[in-house]
Amino acid sequence: MKKYLFLALFAVSLAGCQQKHPEIISQDFVPVTGVTISDSSIIKLIEPYKILMDSDMNVVIGTSAQPMSKALPEGILNTFVANAMLTYGNQVKPTDIAITNLGGLRNDIQEGPITVGDVMQVMPFDNALVFLELSGEEVEELCEAIAKKGGDVVAGISMKIEGDEAEDILIQGQPIDEHKNYRIITTDYLSFGNDHLEPLAKFKTIEPLNILLRDVLIQNIKDETASGRPIQPTLKNEIYVEQ
Repeated sequence: MKKYLFLALFAVSLAGCQQKHPEIISQDFVPVTGVTISDSSIIKLIEPYKILMDSDMNVVIGTSAQPMSKALPEGILNTFVANAMLTYGNQVKPTDIAITNLGGLRNDIQEGPITVGDVMQVMPFDNALVFLELSGEEVEELCEAIAKKGGDVVAGISMKIEGDEAEDILIQGQPIDEHKNYRIITTDYLSFGNDHLEPLAKFKTIEPLNILLRDVLIQNIKDETASGRPIQPTLKNEIYVEQ
């Protein structure tokens, strides 16, 4: 009898766990618009933090001699970001390649004064820099991945994109040496092979640099300004598409 009672209870509990199909009870169109905070107490609470943030974000750290925007296969903003990464990498130890992803650059930099807030708008993510080591063969795979994307944010690599293939690849002006390990500075995000850059996840070693990419960009602008130079990257046609 106990056996049958247990089976009955089990069947009831199982039936109670069955997922029910949702039913539409009612439906209305609700427009979503910008929210305005009108509560004076909330505004009063937020205001000191807003003033502090604005004062930090509005600090001018340099000057751009031209508008900088991202593009494929190369762009002025791509060049600035990748070269700043490569410069920082070489300050730590010899670095062959710098790469980050075009999708990570979220805004242009206009001609004229550059503020901390401008850099934050370009790079709003907390992407930290790392060193990776790849073999020559893996670097060639990386170049093929870049070619399939039509280009990216890269320094230290020159190549021709023909169709979606990488041709005439040079690393620091030299053909790839399959027996050499190359040091690459990139972001922790891309070290997982994200954004179709899977070869980066094949690294032999990884070394965190404990610095955010945007902080490197800010410091690069400050260094150039201290040397009396505006930010004025030039396209070198290092990655180009065969027409």
